[in-house]
Amino acid sequence: MIHDGVRDGFLTRQYEEGMALAESSDILRLVPLDGTPPDRYAAEFHCAGLVRAPDGSVQEAGLFVVGVWFPSDYLRTARPWQVLTWIGPHNIYHPNISDRVPHICVGPIAPGTALVDLLYRCHDIITFKRVTMREDDALNPFACGYARDNQRRFPIDPRPLKRQTHTLRITRTAGVV
Repeated sequence: MIHDGVRDGFLTRQYEEGMALAESSDILRLVPLDGTPPDRYAAEFHCAGLVRAPDGSVQEAGLFVVGVWFPSDYLRTARPWQVLTWIGPHNIYHPNISDRVPHICVGPIAPGTALVDLLYRCHDIITFKRVTMREDDALNPFACGYARDNQRRFPIDPRPLKRQTHTLRITRTAGVV
């Protein structure tokens, strides 16, 4: 196999930045799957999103998995349906995620889009921070009507993907004990 130094450098950065995000998240578990540096990942999102139950009701679920793959030509050409794969659950209920084929639409992806950016976009879709509400532009048109009628519920899970850190600074004021 021929090694491409530019691609290897890109993949190394994606691994480092992706693992750093996962380390600083209460929601994301990122699993490298293939290669050194890896070019495939399983991203587990432990957050609230919606699924369609067998009885037709819409319910919350707490685990969602997306596959990410950086093909050999990713720095020149990005095909969203190739880069991102919806793994599960299969009964997902979101306008931007197909319930028939393993596709998730996070919008246009430019060649070389960073793993961290893709992960943030996936999280925003799963939690309904980003929603397509046009049936003619949706992967699941039936979920569009539900989304329009239930906008007050969104986002389903308001927690940020990256844990918030707060710095507290205490300064002494002269004369105050």
